[in-house]
Amino acid sequence: MNGNLSQLEVILNATTDSPNIKFDGISIDSRKIKKGNIFIAIKGENFNGHDFINDAVTNGSSAIITEKPCDNIPHLLVKDTTIALGKIANYHINKIKPLTIGITGTNGKTTTTNLIGSMLTKFKSTLISFGNYNNQIGLPLSILKMNNNHKMCVLEMGASRKGDIDYLTSISLPKIVALLNVSSAHLESFKDIENIRLTKEEIFYDQGYKKIVILNKDDENYSRWAELVKMHQIRTISKNQIADYYIENKKNNLLNIKIPKDQSFQLKINDHHQQHIDNILFAIACSYEAGASIENIIAGYHDFNGVQGRFYINKGINGSKIIDDSYNANPSSMKLSLTSLVSMEGIPWFVMGDMGELGSESKKFHKEVVQYAKKIGIRKLFYMGAYKDIVIKNFGDNSFYFADKSELIKYMQNIITEDVNILVKASRFMEFETIVSELTLRKA
Repeated sequence: MNGNLSQLEVILNATTDSPNIKFDGISIDSRKIKKGNIFIAIKGENFNGHDFINDAVTNGSSAIITEKPCDNIPHLLVKDTTIALGKIANYHINKIKPLTIGITGTNGKTTTTNLIGSMLTKFKSTLISFGNYNNQIGLPLSILKMNNNHKMCVLEMGASRKGDIDYLTSISLPKIVALLNVSSAHLESFKDIENIRLTKEEIFYDQGYKKIVILNKDDENYSRWAELVKMHQIRTISKNQIADYYIENKKNNLLNIKIPKDQSFQLKINDHHQQHIDNILFAIACSYEAGASIENIIAGYHDFNGVQGRFYINKGINGSKIIDDSYNANPSSMKLSLTSLVSMEGIPWFVMGDMGELGSESKKFHKEVVQYAKKIGIRKLFYMGAYKDIVIKNFGDNSFYFADKSELIKYMQNIITEDVNILVKASRFMEFETIVSELTLRKA
């Protein structure tokens, strides 16, 4: 986005003494700012952009959006810089007017968003949420990467408290939305699963226009959600029953998928996607409703290589497979990933770290995951975290505890063989991507 400060005066209902100052691009990082960018001084949980205003100017910023006056620096004074960022993103997306798709849910958001993007890119120029930019700061920044050539926009929407999804949809105004699922996560802030459900349901709110809402008929919340969105256009998916998009029959990895207008097509899926057919159906439904053809959808699926940190399969040392699922974890995503692991040909090993933000039920959830791993046939469990006794007691033989990552890595490097598939999964704060890196085959 580019323009001058007089445009932003109107958008932000703010004033400046330098209305003719031009800018080209927007940044919130003084270290990465480019000459001519406008710098928005965001206040985050662990940083305050106002502390870096001088750095931003030194590095080439043409002006500042700030919550406090800046002497001798062109700036716009606003009450809340995060809200200002959202208003600018809303203006930008309304100016370009892409067909926008919004994706939320507890699990599978990033993978589904990127899979839709892969399918739609075969159809028209598509912007996809940048990295893990899915919150009140990240989503606007993703939108601001859009240019006039983009005809489609697929945005992931995350939440850590009530009101988050409502805010993100008010900025992006998606025409097609999907709520993938609801399960326990971020319980320290949400307190209980009902608050999670209510927050995710904010994607259904009426923004003054009819949306296409994709619902899963197999989900236990389907009847509740169908009632909530009856003012919109409902499209349904299902693995088990007739729907707008459903599995007509399945033989091993070959799916026969029925879609509207009495059409059907075959899709051969990857082994480790057997447990993620719901997300594939969501992606197909969103893409087809956006105008993509069957050919676009098939080509997009086969071009999709996955997302780093989300069950991403790497070539490991000694011919093994290292499955990088280190980006984040909650009880349901742990179980889904373990199920996918055992569906793969090879011996399943599990490198487990802790799941965060589970509040008073944390011990219970960690115990359930370990018991599930044992039940479905995980051969060895390598654990690092705060629940040593729970893990060792409930998994028993072939469970190993490590006090630090270097100890774990060194031990595993000496025992890995070519017939093992190793899932590495934990919540973000554990930083288990370092384990993935050390167990992955180095590129020449």
